[in-house]
This record gives sequence, structure tokens and C-alpha cells, in this order.
Amino acid sequence: MKILHINSYYIDNHLYSQLYKVLDAEMQQVVYIPIKTDREPENLVKLSKTDLIFEKIIDPFHKYNYFGKIRKILKSIQTKQLTNSVDFIHAHNLFTDGALAYKLKKKFGISYIVAVRTTDIGLQYRLMWHRRPLIHKVLKNADSIVFISNTYRDKLFAMMPKSLVSKITYKVRVIPNGIDDMWLNNIQRPRAVPLEDRVHLLYVGQIISRKNVLLLIEAVTLLNKETGDKYTLTVIGPESKTEPDYYKTFLDLIKTLPWVDYKGRVKPGEGLLEAYRSCDIFVMPSKYELFGLVYIEALSQGKPVLYAKGEGIDGFLKDYHAGKAVDPDNAKAISDGIRAIVREYDTYTDFDDVVLPFNWNTIATVYKNMYRKHE
Repeated sequence: MKILHINSYYIDNHLYSQLYKVLDAEMQQVVYIPIKTDREPENLVKLSKTDLIFEKIIDPFHKYNYFGKIRKILKSIQTKQLTNSVDFIHAHNLFTDGALAYKLKKKFGISYIVAVRTTDIGLQYRLMWHRRPLIHKVLKNADSIVFISNTYRDKLFAMMPKSLVSKITYKVRVIPNGIDDMWLNNIQRPRAVPLEDRVHLLYVGQIISRKNVLLLIEAVTLLNKETGDKYTLTVIGPESKTEPDYYKTFLDLIKTLPWVDYKGRVKPGEGLLEAYRSCDIFVMPSKYELFGLVYIEALSQGKPVLYAKGEGIDGFLKDYHAGKAVDPDNAKAISDGIRAIVREYDTYTDFDDVVLPFNWNTIATVYKNMYRKHE
């Protein structure tokens, strides 16, 4: 069969290429990737049955003209005849890709599934009231609605009319994203011994405000005042062009803290694997995090994790003994969470049940079964 993927976030999230790689073995795929006019194609993977079609089509004014953006992209999809011989559409977000899939279903009768991302909920649905009537149609007409955690399903449903929720609940599927095979091929079990000397903490992520890097450093500072610099923090991740002042504040702060080791950007691979293995605890009290596969990567290397209450990873990990959820806006709560993990360190013995479901082959099989209902 032939699948049309509409994926406007492809160049910002390289994990999608791994899904397409697994699916490529069994079906034809066209991946349409509308990008901003000032961006360039990225992650140009070569697959035997899959075509990646990048189009620089999203103009700056589209930020203020959502419906104009949808009309322009829709016209381009039709002009390129991308729906020819397509059996099914997979829309990878709600407000752009999902709206396009809905319009294509109306015109060509092609069924679709739609995924819901963090920005769909916390930004678009919460603030863009004038877009809601169209999005309600997208949800009602989708074959399935995919969330990567129960937490985000509940957040969206809490904002929606109860009458609509009752009509679409039966279509909801919770399907996580996968992690790279490298992590699953190199699983390391927890050491399950007490932490008695220095404690090595690791953060991996962009240096941006919602990731709470500065508050994390404040929390570790509190711990080191109590313990005489027992805690070290390794920070891996790039700056963000959207928050240069935050990044500068971070750089100025760590100059005064000898126990912070900033590595900058580290490319995925053996270097990042070694960083996880060298730490004791992974710490990222990030807000508005759709899920955060870095937590699963850390667990695959036997490291317990500290994360924010109420976020996607919290909804998933609450049934496992894998770390601590904390208030992400409170430095003392973060330091208390780290202290609790240290205190219980020898009780973390096995994370396999958490990690193994994040296998792209398993996840791709779920998607294939959803697609094949329409063969």
C-alpha cells in the first residue's frame, strides 16, 4: 500500500526518519515536508520505497494568517498530485498536518490518522480560539487520534467541549515514539548500589527557559552548600537562537561554578552514550515537554531520572520505580527530588519494562496495522 505522510516538524525532530525507515521495508511512502522559506532541508535519508518532498512554502506572514497557510499548502499538495494512488494519510501534528489531511479527505475521500503534539495543546488549542471549529472537524473525521502519553490526552480533553470528547474518545490511541537502536543494542542495567561519594548529575537538552536549566543549577547549588560540593553537573546541549539572553545568563553563571561542566552540543552516538554511562542521575525538570526521549535514553543506560510533575513523561513513569517527579518551578523541590533519588539509589534495579516498548519495530507494527485497515 501507499502512505502519504504530512510532517511539518520533520526537520526539527529527526526521530521521524527512523519510523519511515522501518515502514520502508513493507510499503511505499511519500513524506511531504512543508518548511519555512528561511529553512533548508535536513535529515535527507535515502530509502528505497520512500520519497521525501521538502517544500519551502511557509512565509513569515503565515504566523498571522493560519487559514491562508493551509490553503497555500493544500493547493501545492494537489498541484504536485501527491495523493495519486495513496491509500491512507498520516498527519504528524494537529493544526497544520491534521487540517491538511481533513481537507484532503473531504476532496479525495482518503482516510487519515492524526497525531497531537505539545504545541497543538499548550499553544494552538489553548490560545487560538478562532481555529478550534476547524480542528474539531479534524478530530471528528480522523480514523484515529494519536497521543504519545495519557497526560497530554487528558490536557487536551480538559479544554474541549465534553460533547466532543464523548464522540472521539473511542478513537484515541496512546503510542510512544521510539529511541534509536543504538540505545536498545547497548542497554546497561542500574548499578543498584548506594551512592556514597560524589554524585554526578547529567542534563541533556537545549539551553532554554522551559527546560529550567538555571533553576536546576540553583537547586544543585543548594545541595552543594549543604554537602561541600558533593554534586557535579554535566550539561550537554546547544544554545537556542530564540533565547540568546537566557543562554548568555547561563554562560555567565557557570563561569563562577567549578562543579558545572558544560560540553556544548554533542552529536548522537558513542559520545552521548558514554555521557549517560558516566553519570549517576539524569536531571531535566523541563516544562511543556511532550515526552522527552532523553529520559528513556538515560533509563536505557541504567540511570534514574528526575523530571517535572504533570508532563508527558510523568504520566508514563508514574507506574514505575524509575526516578522522581518534582515541581519544576521550585528549586528546593528539585533539590529534594535529587536527594531522594540518591537516598534510594540502591533500590533502582531494572528499567527494562520501561525502556523496551520504545522500539521502533514494535511501534511501526502498530502503525502498519492501523494503515492496513484501509488496504
